Amino acid sequence: MANFKIEAPWYAFQKKVKALFQNDSDIYVGDIYEPENGKNQYAFDIEVLNHKKFLALDRVLPKTREFGNASLGITVFDLENGKGLDDILEQYKTVFEGNPVLQDFKEVTDFTGTKHSFIRFKPEVIQFFHDDISDYNGNWSGLAQDIAREVFTDAPAGLHFCTAAVGETGRPLGEWP
Repeated sequence: MANFKIEAPWYAFQKKVKALFQNDSDIYVGDIYEPENGKNQYAFDIEVLNHKKFLALDRVLPKTREFGNASLGITVFDLENGKGLDDILEQYKTVFEGNPVLQDFKEVTDFTGTKHSFIRFKPEVIQFFHDDISDYNGNWSGLAQDIAREVFTDAPAGLHFCTAAVGETGRPLGEWP
């Protein structure tokens, strides 16, 4: 077994955020550092080149994550100017605009009249090294939906992260040729 070393959970969280946006040319996730302000023990920065994405990401991403007695600060920097967004789904659409991990967005109303919004990711495995001794290579493997649920903890009720069906043809579920 290769690459086994102990890694703190805040490093795994930062790697998940980085993996979620690694192919998005508008978002750069920096490395973990120890801030001098004393507010958090650890922190990482996210630089956003698109102001609309910055506003959306700044609103939906938690500013601090707690891991036992350690806290991880997250700072989002705007590298462009622009105007704000009001609708939360529109904010997520902006956050994931151009990101190849995204399949699409769907909105449906259930039988009670409740609106549900789905952020659907491509059915592809995301993998990076994490000290997982149950994996031969020490990797963490999962889906973008798993990462998004962990990263965007303040998502409102009715907003769901999910994975598109493997081999999806684009026709609605339940319809047969």
